[in-house]
Amino acid sequence: MTDRRLVLYAQRGLLFKNDDVVTQRLDELQGIKYSEQGIIDKKGIIRIESRTQMNLEGSAKEMKALYQQMMQFL
Repeated sequence: MTDRRLVLYAQRGLLFKNDDVVTQRLDELQGIKYSEQGIIDKKGIIRIESRTQMNLEGSAKEMKALYQQMMQFL
């Protein structure tokens, strides 16, 4: 996360590695929502809405920290 862009990076594959990079300008974002699912093993979900919709999922603690960081730039 920068002051101008959200950069998402993922690496796929076990033997043959492929990198995926998605960037989204912060001024193009229309909305960000945070929710949690689960009782024992809580999962945090950040829904990012712009021209397209992206869902980021992970542990509730990590996703909540990311969401709070994102809200500082909006």
